[in-house]
Amino acid sequence: MILKTVIGTILVLVLTAGLALARTNPVHLTPAEQTWISKHKTLRMSGPQGFPPFQFYDDQGIFQGMASDYVFLVAEMVGLTVEPAEKLPWPDVLKKMENREIDILSCAAETPERRAYALFSKPHLSFPLIIVSRNDAPFIEGIQSLHKRTVAIVKKNSTLEWLQMEHIRFQPLFVDSPLDALKAVSLGRADVTIENLAAATYLIGKNGLTNLKIAAPTSYSNYTLSMAVRKDWPELVGILNKALDAISIEKHNEIRQKWTSVRYEYGLRTKDILKWVGLVAGAALVLLVAFYTWNRKLAREILERTRAEAEKEKALHELKEAFDEIRTLRGILPICCECKKIRDDKGYWNQIEHYISSHTEAEFSHGLCPDCEQKLYAPLHIYKVR
Repeated sequence: MILKTVIGTILVLVLTAGLALARTNPVHLTPAEQTWISKHKTLRMSGPQGFPPFQFYDDQGIFQGMASDYVFLVAEMVGLTVEPAEKLPWPDVLKKMENREIDILSCAAETPERRAYALFSKPHLSFPLIIVSRNDAPFIEGIQSLHKRTVAIVKKNSTLEWLQMEHIRFQPLFVDSPLDALKAVSLGRADVTIENLAAATYLIGKNGLTNLKIAAPTSYSNYTLSMAVRKDWPELVGILNKALDAISIEKHNEIRQKWTSVRYEYGLRTKDILKWVGLVAGAALVLLVAFYTWNRKLAREILERTRAEAEKEKALHELKEAFDEIRTLRGILPICCECKKIRDDKGYWNQIEHYISSHTEAEFSHGLCPDCEQKLYAPLHIYKVR
C-alpha cells in the first residue's frame, strides 16, 4: 500500500512537471553555457524572506512565493537544481550575496549599491508602487505629500534611496519586513509606507489590516524585480534570460494568478479633481453658450414675428378699407336726378366727378357728347365733333 502511494505521488509530480514544461519553449543554450551548467549543477538560493507573495517562509518553514516559483521553473528548464538557503533577515541575505555565500536571489530591485556585487537578469516581476495609509488619514496626492511625515521603510530597501533622490524631507521608521511596515502604519507608529501593489494587497488581506487603504500611486515607474546572481557568474545571467524568454504568456499568468488577486482603488488626485472640474465646467460653459445663443435666436424670431404680425394687421386694415370703398361704389348711390350730384355717407352732395375721384383712382377729362353738342352749339355752327 505504501509502495503504491509513493509511486502515485511520483507519477503526479512527473505529470505536473511535464505540464509545466509543456507551457514553455525550448531553451537553446550554447556549448559554453551547457559546459558551465555541468560545472555548477546546484544553486544556493535566497531572497527577501518576509516579502509575500513574492518570497517568504510559510508556517511549515517552506521557502515559497511567486519569485521562487520562477527560479524553480527556469532551473528545471535548463537542468539546474536549487537549494534554498537558511532563513535570515534581508540585510544578512545581501551580505552573504556580497560574500558569494549565496549564488542567486529569487527577486531583488536593481540599485547602484547592489550592482557593485551582483548581476541582474531581465525583470520577471513588475507591479506599481503605491502609498499605503490609514483609512482616516488626510488626503495624499503622491510622494510630494510625504514631506514631514513618518514613513515606514524596510531596512536596506531601495525605497529609501528613491525618496532621498527626490529630496523628500520625511522621518524614516526602519522595520524588518513589509508586514512590519504595514503594521506600523495600522498602529499609528508611521503615517504611510510605500510598497508594491501585489505585496500590499496580499499582506493587508492575509493579516486583516482592515484600517489600511491604498492612498495614492507614486511617480515612480513600476516596481520591477529581477533575479540577482553573483557578479563572477555572468554566464548564469545569460542562461536565466534565455529561460525567461522561453516561458509562455499562459505560464506567466498562471504563476501570477496563483499568488495575487489585486484590486487597485485609491483616492482622487488633485490633478484628477481639477481635470473633472474642468470637464464639468467646460460642459456647463458649452450648455450656457448654447442656451444664450438659442435665447438670442428665439428673441429675434419673436421680434420678426411681431413685426410680421403688425405688417399683416396693417395690410388687412388697408385691404378692409379698400373693400369698404369698393362696396360703397358698388352699392346704391343716392344721385340727384336733375344735377346728377351724389350724396356721400356724411350727407353732403358732391359733383359726380369729385365723388368718384375721392373713392377711386380714376381721373376725368371733359368733353361733349353729340347730343349736348347739338343742344348747345348747333345754332352757332362753330363746333363739330369729328
